[in-house]
Amino acid sequence: MTKPNDTYSFRLDVIAFMIIAVSFVVRYWFVASGQLNLVQDEAQYWDWIRRPQLSYYSKGPLIAWVISLWCKVFGSTELGVRFGSIIGMTGIQAALYIGISRVWREYRLALYALFVSATMILLNGLGILATTDNPLLLCWTVAFFALSAATRNKPDYTPGNLPFVILGICVAIGILGKYMMLAFVGLGVIYAAILHLRGQLPARFWRRFALASLVGTVVGMLPIILWNMQNDWVGFKHVAGQAAGKPKPFEIRIGPFFEMFGAQIGLMAPWWAVAIAVATWRAIKKGIVGPIGSFDCKYRHTLQALLFFLPLWAIITFWSLKSHTEANWTAAAFMAGAILGGMGLKAWWENPRRKTRGKVLLAGIAAGLTLMIYVTPILPIPAEINMTNRLKGWDSLGQQVADLKQAAFDNPDNVFVVSDKYDITSELAFYTPGQPLTFCAWIGDRRMNQYDIWPGPEVGQDAIFVREHHRTEGISPKITKMFDSVEKEVYIHSMSNGQPMREFTLYVCKGFNGFWPRNNSDRF
Repeated sequence: MTKPNDTYSFRLDVIAFMIIAVSFVVRYWFVASGQLNLVQDEAQYWDWIRRPQLSYYSKGPLIAWVISLWCKVFGSTELGVRFGSIIGMTGIQAALYIGISRVWREYRLALYALFVSATMILLNGLGILATTDNPLLLCWTVAFFALSAATRNKPDYTPGNLPFVILGICVAIGILGKYMMLAFVGLGVIYAAILHLRGQLPARFWRRFALASLVGTVVGMLPIILWNMQNDWVGFKHVAGQAAGKPKPFEIRIGPFFEMFGAQIGLMAPWWAVAIAVATWRAIKKGIVGPIGSFDCKYRHTLQALLFFLPLWAIITFWSLKSHTEANWTAAAFMAGAILGGMGLKAWWENPRRKTRGKVLLAGIAAGLTLMIYVTPILPIPAEINMTNRLKGWDSLGQQVADLKQAAFDNPDNVFVVSDKYDITSELAFYTPGQPLTFCAWIGDRRMNQYDIWPGPEVGQDAIFVREHHRTEGISPKITKMFDSVEKEVYIHSMSNGQPMREFTLYVCKGFNGFWPRNNSDRF
């Protein structure tokens, strides 16, 4: 990686293949070896596949389709749920390398950006967990380079229709995965408008771009809109509620902002955060004083990477000053962030004054700490400081619920499992032996979720009601109203590798009478 010129070399492809292959093998081993139980949202997405619908409460249907496909191959196992993300991240890495090396024809930058992406904390997480961000990023990355091909401007050359077809397909599929894909179209308009003003946009671009974006958006949104029409628009209300947060007087949230900002640095990895920051500053300077009226591919590449990283990342990060945000909401920006990180790494690495020892040290730290992610769950870290503990022990909880079924009821087959939180409900659906249908009662002050849209249990059944923590304050009146009797409570710990994890209270409930609590508030 010290060769100064940027011409194609088969050696670069070999190194890229090795990086992608090793990343795939490590992710596959981690999931197949059962290091970590499903995260709550993963279990919920899996539960969706048992009730196929056009769309779902909080997301489009794509994640359910992906999980359903691989569960047909591997069964309803952790590997079946997560294999789509394992192979999806392989596709993201391949698209990133191929896009930079073949579409941009910046062969060495492609390798640097690939290495950055392979050692980013967030992208490694998205390559393990079954999240909506994984298929979104795959569509986003392919669409990004389709847009590059569609805006390639050379004398006597006009791009064909293929890049626009690919762009439209990616927009449609991406929206089915996550509504964030709509932001891609907006960023694409800004990017193309700047090129247009600088005289660097090819002929017939706008009409084809508008058609591809419109068709892609309509196709992607159609099943989501139809589902929302049938369900009082609850999905859109949920998204609007998440963006706006709870109504309250305006205030600057300094603490949550620094938490969000710190999380972003951690998800990038501090060394890549520095590389991205340096490359972003250089891109801003180049974008301001870049050439006007002449063809300059390096300028266009820098501008595109900048526009698809900085606005999206900054808006979401700084939105935490006003309202609640989640660290992964910036995930779509990380693909362009990896490119900027690759630009920063390339400039640093190929500096003639850079010593080999420094290069080896940086590469070793980045690769070594990335591998640490995959062994953290099995390291003997004290329970009180092990952040992965909240992701362990669900299989133990499911088994203890099954044991209580057998011990406390005359007819265990006539017992359903219910909780007051969607995350516990979904984990019990996956990890209770036999993977029964589970239910989420609307009790207390919480938001609506997908379980509230589905029918409740059948009259006449018994139940086990599961709540988090060891409860001593008594059970909700709504629960006692649901059953003929609530006979006893059982305090348990979920377990993992012989260590206690989380605390739960289990209630033995008999004779479901048909009352099913539903909340008609506007908390979506």
